[in-house]
Amino acid sequence: MSETTVSANRRLLEHYYEECLNKGNLDAVYAKAIPDHISHGTLAEGFEGVEHLREWVRIQRDSFPDLHVVVEDWIESGNKIVQRFTARGSHSGVDYYGIPASGRKFEISGIVIDLFNDEGKIVESWFQMDGMELAKQLGAFGDAQ
Repeated sequence: MSETTVSANRRLLEHYYEECLNKGNLDAVYAKAIPDHISHGTLAEGFEGVEHLREWVRIQRDSFPDLHVVVEDWIESGNKIVQRFTARGSHSGVDYYGIPASGRKFEISGIVIDLFNDEGKIVESWFQMDGMELAKQLGAFGDAQ
């Protein structure tokens, strides 16, 4: 694939980042993932399938109303797409997994791997980011640097 060619799966993910994560349109997730979607590395207790993914995005948006995610690198291989992202925002919403909102700004990077089916829907996702670093930036450990 040439650098100027963007796959339909990547376009779907670009739309997901913009609509769901950056704008908070949670229902956009339904057009992206299958109902039985499997998430690894995201926490949304009591939810399964695509509802788990939608709830996880809701938690992020409620905690970080100005959340903005930029994908820095895309790597495609067969039916998988790897994304290296940077998320920025401020903790000005609700508590984040027990960390009180403080208004602190954060910047954190991570990796997502998405597996697509032949119909162009996300079947399974693996999410990885340094949760301790995020907690530190949010002030969970006091002002320790």
